[in-house]
Amino acid sequence: METNPARCQIKNVQMTVFCCVAVLTLSCSSLHAQIAASAPVAGKSWNLSLPHNTPFPMAWIRAGTFTMGTTDTEQGRKPDESPQTTVTLTHGYWMGITEVTIGQWKAVTGQSLREKVLQLLNDETLYDFDGKKMKERDFMHFDKNDPDKIMANEDDQLPMYFVSWNEAMDFCKKLTVQERAHGRLPAGYEYTLPTEAQWEYACRAGTTGPTYSNGSLDDIAWYVKNSFIGYTGKGLGNPPAGPRDVGAKLPNKWGMHDILGNIWEWCRDWYGPYAGSSVTDPTGPKDGAYRVNRGGSFGSGANDERSGNRAKNPPNEDSAYRGFRIALCAVQQ
Repeated sequence: METNPARCQIKNVQMTVFCCVAVLTLSCSSLHAQIAASAPVAGKSWNLSLPHNTPFPMAWIRAGTFTMGTTDTEQGRKPDESPQTTVTLTHGYWMGITEVTIGQWKAVTGQSLREKVLQLLNDETLYDFDGKKMKERDFMHFDKNDPDKIMANEDDQLPMYFVSWNEAMDFCKKLTVQERAHGRLPAGYEYTLPTEAQWEYACRAGTTGPTYSNGSLDDIAWYVKNSFIGYTGKGLGNPPAGPRDVGAKLPNKWGMHDILGNIWEWCRDWYGPYAGSSVTDPTGPKDGAYRVNRGGSFGSGANDERSGNRAKNPPNEDSAYRGFRIALCAVQQ
C-alpha cells in the first residue's frame, strides 16, 4: 500500500506537539509542587531561604489567649505594665527564632553594618525627636568622624544593631516584596514587626512569671552582669561588651532564642497604655511619639530582662543596643 507523505508529516507534527504539551504540563506540575513545598505551611516551622544561601529559621506560633502585663508583686515591674489584659490572638504566625542577624540584613539589603553606621553619621536629615527637629547623630551625641567609638563587633552571626523602627519596617517591606515575587508568601500574609502582644505571647510561651525560665537568667539572656564575660574584639563600655552571636543561650519552649537580652527588639505598635479587661488582636494606639521595644539588651539590668517589661523610643532612633526580630503574619488592616 502506498503511504501518503503529506499525511505522515501531519501525524508527525501532531505527535511532536502532543509530546511538547505533555512535557510542559509535567514541568509546570513539578514547578507548582516545588513552589508549594518551598512555601510556609501553617502549623509548621519555616526556614526562609535568603540570597547567598543565608538561612532564616522561623517558628510557628499558634493562635491563643494569654495574660499580658505583670502583677503588682512582680519584682522590678513598672507602672506601664498594667492593668493586666487578657489578649486573644486569633491567627497563628511565624516568628524568627533569633533577632535578625548582620548576615541576614546584608543578604536582604546588600548593606553591611559599617555602611549602615556611616550612613547614619552622614545623614543631614532633620528628624522629629521629642518635638525638636534634629539630626540623628546630634540627638544621640555621636561623633560624625568616629564610627568605631559607637560600634562593637561586626560578625555575621551577631544581631543587626543600629536599626531604627522605620528601617526595620523597610527591611520587612523589602523582604515581603522579594518573597511575593518568588511565590513563597501565603495569601494575606506579610513580613513585618510583631505587635507588642504577639511579641509578649511568643516570649512567654505559656509561662506567667518574670521570665520563661525556671533557672538562672544567665542561662537564657546576655545582660549587663554577664555580657562582658568571655567577650573579645571591639566592645562598648567598661568592662567592654557588645551584642553576642545569636542562639548561644537556651530558647523558650516555642524556640525563641535571645528574646530576652542581647539586643532590644522593636515592636510594631506605638507606645501607649494597656486597655485592661479583654481584647482581641490588639495593635496598640493609632498614633504616638514613640514606638515600643522589648526584651532588654547586653547593657540592661536584670529588671529589663523580663517578659512583661516595656521600653519606648522615637521611631527614627538608632542605637548599638537595639535591633529587631521579624514575624510573618496576617496583613493588618
